[in-house]
Amino acid sequence: MIKSFFKITVLVFFLKGFPLWSQNCDFILSGTVKDLHDGSPIYGAIIRIEGTDSFAQTQENGTYVLKALCAGSVVFLIEHAECNSIRKKVSINSNTTLNFELEHHINALEEIIISDNRLKGLNGNAKESRLNADQISRFSNQSLADALTTLAGVSSLKTGNSIAKPMIHGMYGSRVGIIANGIRLRDQEWGPDHAPNIDLNAFQSVQLVKGATALKYGGDTPGGIIVLSPHRLILSDSLFGQTIMNAATNGWGGSITSKLMKTSSNGYYINGQLTAKRFGDLSSPQYVLSNTGMREMNISFKLGRSKISKGWELNYSRFQNETGILRSAHIGNIQDLLRALKEDKPLRIEPFTYRINAPKQQGLHQNIHLIYFNQFNDKLKWKWDYNYQVNTRKEFDIRRGVPLDVPAIDLKLQTHSVLGSLQWKKGFNWEMEWGINAMLQDNYSDPNTGVKRLIPDYIKTQLGSYLVGSYKPSNSFHWDWGVRLDRVGWDVQKYYNVSDWKSRNYNTIFPQFEVNNIGNQILVNPALNFLNFAAQTGISIELSEQFNTSFSYVLSQRSPNASELFSDGLHHSLATIEFGSLTLDKESSNKFLFSLTKTQGKLKGAIEPYFSKINNYIFIAPKALQQTIRGAFPVWQYEATDALVWGVDTVLGFDFTDQLNFDINASYTHAQDMKNELPIINIPPFNSSQSIQYSSPKKRFDIKVMHHFTATQNRFPDLNFNVTTLQEDGLIEQEVDVSTPPSAYQKLDVFFSLYLGNIEKSKTSLRFMFYNITQSKYRDYLNRMRFYADEIGRNVQVQFVFSY
Repeated sequence: MIKSFFKITVLVFFLKGFPLWSQNCDFILSGTVKDLHDGSPIYGAIIRIEGTDSFAQTQENGTYVLKALCAGSVVFLIEHAECNSIRKKVSINSNTTLNFELEHHINALEEIIISDNRLKGLNGNAKESRLNADQISRFSNQSLADALTTLAGVSSLKTGNSIAKPMIHGMYGSRVGIIANGIRLRDQEWGPDHAPNIDLNAFQSVQLVKGATALKYGGDTPGGIIVLSPHRLILSDSLFGQTIMNAATNGWGGSITSKLMKTSSNGYYINGQLTAKRFGDLSSPQYVLSNTGMREMNISFKLGRSKISKGWELNYSRFQNETGILRSAHIGNIQDLLRALKEDKPLRIEPFTYRINAPKQQGLHQNIHLIYFNQFNDKLKWKWDYNYQVNTRKEFDIRRGVPLDVPAIDLKLQTHSVLGSLQWKKGFNWEMEWGINAMLQDNYSDPNTGVKRLIPDYIKTQLGSYLVGSYKPSNSFHWDWGVRLDRVGWDVQKYYNVSDWKSRNYNTIFPQFEVNNIGNQILVNPALNFLNFAAQTGISIELSEQFNTSFSYVLSQRSPNASELFSDGLHHSLATIEFGSLTLDKESSNKFLFSLTKTQGKLKGAIEPYFSKINNYIFIAPKALQQTIRGAFPVWQYEATDALVWGVDTVLGFDFTDQLNFDINASYTHAQDMKNELPIINIPPFNSSQSIQYSSPKKRFDIKVMHHFTATQNRFPDLNFNVTTLQEDGLIEQEVDVSTPPSAYQKLDVFFSLYLGNIEKSKTSLRFMFYNITQSKYRDYLNRMRFYADEIGRNVQVQFVFSY
């Protein structure tokens, strides 16, 4: 009997260990897939079982049926070309009915689809990073460039501490495209002192695509693109908004921003947003940075209607600011300038004030955007955009005998652009888009300033066409490609000093441009044309559930901008004299990018190396000192060379527990002038940030400590030069050191957030932010004002976020 019992026990054990022997695989799963917003059926959605070839497709009424399912837990993927995919784990024990809802057509008016923490972008293979709504609110008191520096591979090129523009892999200005609400920002982005005229608070998400050519918006962005997306449209009867208030000790100022959105189930929607900022003089750890206050006032609104298959939208935004330029950067004579470059403190330090005196900068940017789209069926959609932008910029210098309200530079840039596109699908694997765009840009430089115009009057035209496509046969493989062709033309009216025209040999190279000689000046009409070609291709592969990899190649060609071609005189915001060159040719960049990403587990991260070869790379470098009737200023000249740029970005994160995690970002960029065998100027040094964050179990509060390290830039060109000055002992030749970078530095930030009320509904929070809490004294290599003053010291900021 014992023997029989043993046999039965062994038999039961083996039957239990191999359940497939008796597994039931006759179950049926059925249901519907509908639109989350209006409940309409979604045709052509795919419901597949992860890890198998089993799938079903929804019919016109949104129904589906999956047969021959086995008992047990199964992971379903529900996908549709117009929707955000979802992943759901289901236990199958009998015939089951399961209905799904997808976010359908949320990209009807947006070029970027946002789903929780995932972002589907314009280029499926370029490495993307993003800032979500919570991160944006943390930076509501600061600029777009400041917010983006939290991402690996992004630095900030600054003019003082209130003017900053993003730099990606050492590229800035015209090499970095900014796309807001589906259109490209067209302001005076030429020089390092022209910060983007954009209000970060007007957007819900910011996406960074490194090295990608967003061919829909142009093929001239070898650095990358920055895409700012507004709040997601929800077609239901709702009213919601948010108000953010900030107060800061450094500059003793703050900001308030408020936005409100109304949507209705019949498709109409309207929203508005208002931001106001005010700061006085900023302070370094040891002294006041005189004349560094700022004022800003922004407003925007949006009105439209989406009927799922077709719709329209009207956008208007107005951005206005006034920013002081460090008073000590404007020097009266060469001796004072030499002394300022050697001193540890500014030559001029005054008591704190909210007044903004000359030198200063005033900017106003207005934007009107009209969109119309029509989707004929699930496979064909057309869309067109008209956009008008007007940007005015005034720069005020310290001038004797001239009224304070008369600027030294007064520019008005108007841009009209039209974009039409046709999108179509071939089956479930292919998507393609063809488009054509035209741009007319008119720059007017007011001659009533009484100062030689830095940038002349010109008309710029651009006509381009693009074709892009993507092929995605499965979730584990994605290939995309694109080509674009642009013709860019310049029609310029400019006066040169006859001596300068001849010394640069322009009279021999460009005699056809000469119009009229007027005394010691010559009027010329440069007519320049460039034909630019751009292309990109790449693949991404899902190696496993944890690892993804991608590779992409980008060919980008960029025409010289207005500053690089035509600058001629004193640039007041930078306190430098700048000269462009008519002989500059277009840049041509070949860039290769690779990434390996781990997305699951306690340890997550990515490593992203890149390599770029740039022919006719245009840069500006110091050449000499010049004494003028308005003071002594360094002279900077635009030149071109062949450049080799490579580097690597690394992002790592480790979750100790659900409440405690550690993150590290690190970036290194290596740039070499191939012709002169020198490092390239203004390339970011190695930098890294590390943070550790603790969140309470019920998400009532969190605390984050962040450490920043920036190394000394040991790779820099020696562009020092000598000047002869009159001293007590006679004429003395002195070296002017404008090359040596500042020392490495570290700083520490601490953030504490307290979440109030119903966390799931109100999302109201109170934050305390401590920047540079240790009062580190340092200078930044990428700050053009580093010659005259330190960076700002400790800043304590209090923020209240109220969502309703």
